[in-house]
Amino acid sequence: MKYPFIIAILALLVIWAWDWLKGPKSKFNLLGIAFIIGISIFSLAFWQSRQASTNLRVVGYSSKLFESDLVKWNLSLQKNVGTNELNQGYKTMNADIKAFKAFLTTQGVPDDKISVQPVTSYQRFDNNGNMMGYNLSQNVFILSEDLDKIEDLALNPDFFAERGMVLNDSRLEYLYTKLPELKQELLAAATEDALARATEISGSAKTSLGKLQEARAGVFQITEPYSTDVSDYGIYNTGTRQKSISVTLTAHFSLR
Repeated sequence: MKYPFIIAILALLVIWAWDWLKGPKSKFNLLGIAFIIGISIFSLAFWQSRQASTNLRVVGYSSKLFESDLVKWNLSLQKNVGTNELNQGYKTMNADIKAFKAFLTTQGVPDDKISVQPVTSYQRFDNNGNMMGYNLSQNVFILSEDLDKIEDLALNPDFFAERGMVLNDSRLEYLYTKLPELKQELLAAATEDALARATEISGSAKTSLGKLQEARAGVFQITEPYSTDVSDYGIYNTGTRQKSISVTLTAHFSLR
């Protein structure tokens, strides 16, 4: 049974009902028509529920290894001063930051790639609650496309040691500036993979594969290479220079 045949039957019922209503006992006729239409709708719904699914659902997958093209060096510089040395500590910290920026410039890091945050301070106390002095700290961020240079600088703390500065935090974040284009490439590859899977399944089942009805992409997982970590909300690992990106795509195809 096909849909055009069912529609034709319903159309004939409507025409017949219209003629019937013109005759006597229209109220009883109306109840009869309502009953017939209700039975027809129920039969159609029942028939549809008993039919086998004409859709095929497959999950495509794609992944790729890539290398970051931007690095962010995050530093938190710290200096300890005595209780009466706060003003001098500010001056020393300011001089150290200026010297650090000059050092970076000599190493080929442009000044506009260096961001210095305001200095902060907090009191230090011993175990008995006596004030011992102040801790001064200042955050610096460096962005650069020269990953090798920044890695060499970050792994060599001589500059800070010579000036008596404490590196409270020093870490590298590896980023990628062409991530939107890479995601589009992965989605296209996942769609091709879904199509290949659907073609294989339909061919094995002796069924013709129809058009793509619906496609829904999952979240992107950007991890260290060959990692098995996944998250429902996606992952963006910035701790490694080499990365792996993967995505799944759920596709629904019609069958003929």
